[in-house]
Amino acid sequence: MAVECKLLSTPLVGRIWEGRTPIARADEYLRYSVEHGIAEIAKKPDCLGVQYFRKLNGNVAEFRTVSFWRSIDEMQAMHAKRAGDPLRVAPLARDAEFLLELPEYVDIVEVHVNSFGGSR
Repeated sequence: MAVECKLLSTPLVGRIWEGRTPIARADEYLRYSVEHGIAEIAKKPDCLGVQYFRKLNGNVAEFRTVSFWRSIDEMQAMHAKRAGDPLRVAPLARDAEFLLELPEYVDIVEVHVNSFGGSR
């Protein structure tokens, strides 16, 4: 099945979080963060989708979350329960236990093409 690839008429908003763990804790953090972080993002009413990546790099595992939104306003609604900067990371309860450093901010990007085929 071919995947259609075309420019979106209105770009989406991509919210990117990155973090690193020791390789020895990578599988444990993967399970923990999916259950307590990724699944919660995916439940947000305005979230269009979420992807979670892991790269094993020597003795470190690098994690990257990308969530997709129609607008900055809809993305900001994800943080409605807490005051402050929506670009500031809201760490998970056990992030300090796992992560080599606690990221302070996420990146926001424009998404101009969003083509993804279904699972095979």
